[in-house]
Amino acid sequence: MRKWAVYICAMLLLCGVFAPHTTIAQDNKALILYTDALKRLTIHGDSVEALRLTKEALVQDSLYAPANYLLARLEQDPKAAWIASERAFAEDTTNIHYLALVGEKSLRANEYSRAKQVYNRLIKDSDEPEHFRILAALYSFSKEPKKGIAVLDSAEVRLGRIDFFSRMKQQLYLDSGEADKALSEAQKIVNEAPYNPENHIMLANLYAELRADSLANDSFSRAIKIDRKNPSTWFEYAAYLDSRNRHGEMLLAWRSVIDIEDVPLDTKKRIMRSITSKLDFYKNYFLLAETIISRLYELYPDDLEITDAYATHLIAGNRSEEALQIFKKRVNTSTAPTKQDLGRILEIENYLNRTDSLSKYVNIAVQHHPEVSDFWEMKAWLQMRKKDNAGAITTLKSALKYAPDSISRSSLWGSIGDQYNELGETKKSYAAYNKALSYNLKNSLVLNNYAYHLSVTGKNLKNALQMAKRATELSKSNPTYLDTLAWVYYKLGEFEEAKKVMQLAMSFDKDNSSELALHYGDILEALNKTFMAQLYWRKALERGADAKEVEKRIEAQKARLAAEKTEK
Repeated sequence: MRKWAVYICAMLLLCGVFAPHTTIAQDNKALILYTDALKRLTIHGDSVEALRLTKEALVQDSLYAPANYLLARLEQDPKAAWIASERAFAEDTTNIHYLALVGEKSLRANEYSRAKQVYNRLIKDSDEPEHFRILAALYSFSKEPKKGIAVLDSAEVRLGRIDFFSRMKQQLYLDSGEADKALSEAQKIVNEAPYNPENHIMLANLYAELRADSLANDSFSRAIKIDRKNPSTWFEYAAYLDSRNRHGEMLLAWRSVIDIEDVPLDTKKRIMRSITSKLDFYKNYFLLAETIISRLYELYPDDLEITDAYATHLIAGNRSEEALQIFKKRVNTSTAPTKQDLGRILEIENYLNRTDSLSKYVNIAVQHHPEVSDFWEMKAWLQMRKKDNAGAITTLKSALKYAPDSISRSSLWGSIGDQYNELGETKKSYAAYNKALSYNLKNSLVLNNYAYHLSVTGKNLKNALQMAKRATELSKSNPTYLDTLAWVYYKLGEFEEAKKVMQLAMSFDKDNSSELALHYGDILEALNKTFMAQLYWRKALERGADAKEVEKRIEAQKARLAAEKTEK
């Protein structure tokens, strides 16, 4: 087979296929190297070695035209390739192949003036339509539309009417300010093939460019009537409507595209993304968007991106239950449900406050995706709601195996500490808090909770004060953390400082917390501000505080006042 390949290569060389002009090299070495280059290229497909051998051939004879021609073909640098093509042509200015290569390489090297010269000569010596097209495009680029029109007129005389040239001529007429001639050219094409929708689209776009919108609308309507299943008609029409900010009509055009079988699914999904990615647009045209998204879901119910988009659309339209059924169907029929689907189910069920269903799917989630610590935390949270604190601790410890970083581990140990505290296991609670802080000293929630539990027991109040201060520094304007700090000051007997901090906490409280009001009343009572203390205790009662706790404080205050009166 190798011998046959060499034989064919030699025959091609002799016939002038690779180098249209086969001059004899002044130095036989140049011819040998050039021939070897052709072999490397055609037999072995090794363009790198072919390029090296070609350059060696030109070292032997820099004017060897076939080698310059091949170099121009192989050289990656546009400027170097153009220079090589010029050298080849200089050796034989009658060779049309050499001249065509100069034209091609001058374009790549951005030598447009030279390219014009070359293509002007080529259209005299050749009937190749591409040469006319390139020359007309060069004149368009250099803002010489009339010369471009003349080139295309010449092509029409010699080659007959070519639709693409007519379209080019339309743009050149527009560029030269001759809109009437551009329209006349477009109308000729329509008249020659009135049942071709592409021709009506072309005319419609021309009318659109001239701001003749009613005529553009008519031309688009004709194109649609000819072939409602032609994708390009709808794409062009939609683009036109978008340019006129007629977005409702544009969405109706896109809706028609969705039903065309020949349109690739990826294209349909790009349409869907373009609608949903711009939130303001999506909100303004929500109902029209639904006609597209719901139709896509009908056609492609197994496509994950489409079903996700449809479910998201349902949620946005307050139809969470319908969205939930989509995700549940996928989870219940899959042997390996995705964590994304399970996460969406948990999110929606939690929003709907359906604990039983939430428990069912959180168990499925941890079974199939134990590596997701968020699923374990959700399970623990459900156990906390049921007062199963011991179960929550076990679950949280399971989550620790999959915590992705020290921040997550700190959060989990903090929750474990809270659960031990609920069980009255103080030592274990404090050990868990310390573990949490060993992973993240900036965990403001743990610092706050630890400080508060210490203040309740009345032990290590100095440590509690430092932690409470740190929590408020890390999370400024948090009324809960400020309440803890004020309460620690209260426990230390620093009532004035407690009052200042609690006033700040009350100012940031947007939830009308009963606990804050109750604590503030206690602080005011410690400062002998009897009336104001009662005022805040009663405010706490209005906000939902335990009536017995409030009553107990009021009775204690009465006893204090009576005792003080007796002493006097």
